[in-house]
Amino acid sequence: MQTITAVIPVKNEENNIERCIKSVLWCDKVLVICTGTDKTAEIARSLGAEVVEKSKSNTDDFEELQRNLNWANDTATTEWILRIDADEVVTPELRDEIQAILNLKFQISNLKLEGDIVAYGIPRKQNFLGTFLTGGDWAYDRLTRLFKPQFCMYEPIVKVHEQFQVKGSIGYLKNALLHYSHPDLATLMKKFESYTSLEALELKETKLSAFLKLLIVPPYVFLRWMIYHHGYKDGWVGIKAGAMRAYYDIMLYSKFLRLPSYESTK
Repeated sequence: MQTITAVIPVKNEENNIERCIKSVLWCDKVLVICTGTDKTAEIARSLGAEVVEKSKSNTDDFEELQRNLNWANDTATTEWILRIDADEVVTPELRDEIQAILNLKFQISNLKLEGDIVAYGIPRKQNFLGTFLTGGDWAYDRLTRLFKPQFCMYEPIVKVHEQFQVKGSIGYLKNALLHYSHPDLATLMKKFESYTSLEALELKETKLSAFLKLLIVPPYVFLRWMIYHHGYKDGWVGIKAGAMRAYYDIMLYSKFLRLPSYESTK
């Protein structure tokens, strides 16, 4: 059987980390990379995880996260890595599917064949305010989270929108991670504030184009969520989720328009 490490990058996740770690204790190793200041590291160690603490702060830094994950790749001692966030859970069905892959008798020592699968995309089921969504944009998440570390890395390192590079073929699993990203509106708004502040600095827009997108993009996103991606199937919860996803773009373009001109033309 091939070996696997669960890698969990965390910042102040003491409310989520126990649930996450317990779902991956079947892995050969659980590595928690902790950059926060709360009790996450203490809880992780009590559950048997290996904990590495780096650059502790309370500020979101997605560039640091990517560098830390590349470090985990470079120092990996197992044949596979399962990257999982603290607000995610591996279900028994997903565990069994991954273990079936680990039980395959062939092993890739050198990447020679174009058909060699070195990474797998995993779907996610999104829990929004206590309800798992069946429609909407988030229902179509497919993230490359299971991979052979020697063939994968984050490159280039960017402030937002991670660029995960895979040198080889990608397969896709059927069973999903459970994602508890938005347990309440306070958590959702905290994430939206952080992400949009960083993303606004990265936009390549004129003030005019940003203003037009502020008017056009949010209603388009809401209609795409509700109609094209079947958000209507979730009833009022789907409407709330679609509205909040549209509000993200209102926040994004509004912040961009408030930037000084020299920031918005970089």
